[in-house]
Amino acid sequence: MSIELKICGISSENIIKTIVENGGCQYLGFVFYPPSPRNLSIEQSKKLTSMVPKHIKKVAVVVKPENSFMEKVKDQFDYFQVYDVSPERVKELKLISNKKIIQSIKVKKEEDIDLYKEYVGIADEFLFDSPGMEKSSNFNWDYLKNIEIKEWFLAGGINIDNFDKAKNIAQKIDISSGLEDNPGKKSVKKISDFLSKLKSL
Repeated sequence: MSIELKICGISSENIIKTIVENGGCQYLGFVFYPPSPRNLSIEQSKKLTSMVPKHIKKVAVVVKPENSFMEKVKDQFDYFQVYDVSPERVKELKLISNKKIIQSIKVKKEEDIDLYKEYVGIADEFLFDSPGMEKSSNFNWDYLKNIEIKEWFLAGGINIDNFDKAKNIAQKIDISSGLEDNPGKKSVKKISDFLSKLKSL
């Protein structure tokens, strides 16, 4: 079964070139969240997203986004990955952006998984993440065994060492800090090695 890959926290042209040259990645995530070391300005994101070929989907990662922000960036992206918004707000964001929404569910305890049910029929995709979001921690993946939707993204602390386990749990994998040397700085070598491993599966 083929794995769909999302590499998140893109912040340099060199990293985009490395990913495109290696192949095997279907989504690139661009973070708009000021506390994050991967945070981008709108101007930075315009430059970076303009380099992404059509076959790779561009995802804006946002936390409680304002309408005005959505209006400014919506033309750059195919998806918005949202955190900390209600089902009603997701409906509004879809209308404003006219783009697909990936609803992120932060999982600290097993009951948190069920939050996704409130968004079924509203969000287009789902992503299950650790509560630390970008803090490279993961959660107990056993919690995911009873999910009643077909496909969803698994995020949080995934790297080349635990990827084999991750791909047996989810068909869509989101990786960010596991491909970095320092917070916010993606490694060309780690990305190349990871994409080579993906090809060999």
